[in-house]
Amino acid sequence: MIKSINADIKSDFNTLYKSQMLPVLKRYELFRQAIFNKCVMIEIAAVIVVGLIFYIFSEIRGFWDSQYSTAVRAIIVIGFVFFISWIPYHYKKKFKNGLKQRCNNMLKKCFGALEWGYSEVDELLIRQSQLFGAFNRISYDDQFTGVYKQTDFSVSETEMLYIVEGKRKMVFPVFKGVILSFASNKDIQAHTIVTTKGDNSIRNYNPASWYAVLVVLPLLWTGYFDSSSRWMLFIGVGVILFLIYDMIKKRRKLSSVKLEDLNFDKRFSVYSQNQIEARYLITPSFMERLNNLRTAFGTKKIKCAFFDDRIVFAISTPKDLFELGDFHRSLLDKKKVKEFYDEIMAIYNMIDYFKLSEKTGL
Repeated sequence: MIKSINADIKSDFNTLYKSQMLPVLKRYELFRQAIFNKCVMIEIAAVIVVGLIFYIFSEIRGFWDSQYSTAVRAIIVIGFVFFISWIPYHYKKKFKNGLKQRCNNMLKKCFGALEWGYSEVDELLIRQSQLFGAFNRISYDDQFTGVYKQTDFSVSETEMLYIVEGKRKMVFPVFKGVILSFASNKDIQAHTIVTTKGDNSIRNYNPASWYAVLVVLPLLWTGYFDSSSRWMLFIGVGVILFLIYDMIKKRRKLSSVKLEDLNFDKRFSVYSQNQIEARYLITPSFMERLNNLRTAFGTKKIKCAFFDDRIVFAISTPKDLFELGDFHRSLLDKKKVKEFYDEIMAIYNMIDYFKLSEKTGL
């Protein structure tokens, strides 16, 4: 039955591609070539302008030996790097948005109720899932919602960072990939997390905690050996005790679950508020499907959470997903369209694969 449904969708998609999508892509390919060439010309012009600026300044006697020369060089180079990076980003974004607008209605004919530009995967849901570490910077790329077999789903390409501002700015990557949220149609009472072994960026842990320890170490050293600065010792010990307390507090919310499948236990860690429900959810068939899913997406990092009658999957990948075309490649090359189709079908297959539309059992 599943194969039949997938075959029907593929047949409809191929028919739609030949009859309606291909003519649109042919016309839009002319637009892609025009803005791509424009982008290249602007970048070449920018290089020439910068070269001329340096040449003019070099003709001014003694300018490069003046006290202002270093600042001028820095301003020119920084301005050039920013501009040369912004130009392709600007035109690529314009290209992507225009392509989706032209193909959006056609895609609905094939895939049903897909709505682009909106997703229920927001900052609140991400924090509630406890699948990630603490973050203070979040950005989204492609977002859309849909319905398949009476199962609502939301998809969001998401990047999360934790940034420590200061004299030396530090950036901690928390997650980059795709987050998928499904209505589970199952009565989930407790919060359960399954994550790739060794992934410590979960439970809203602060990725900069170890940095805080490094900061207080000099305080401990000074306070221990200098009696007049003993207050530094108390502050350092206080910070470390608070970090330990915070870690223990978060661990108590979700305790580790040991499963009988040793191979799964080597690859994944399971945490839950309810050991019995966790074993009901994480069945041998689910273990096999999750491990196969990791292989299918070509990633080593995948995790999921069961909570509030939802299942959320987070798949780490550097790839730019759900794109009908590539700004740097001809739209008449069907490879990118096939990748788009396979990525959408992967979501539908997850609903089938994990039986998310069924009322009982995984």
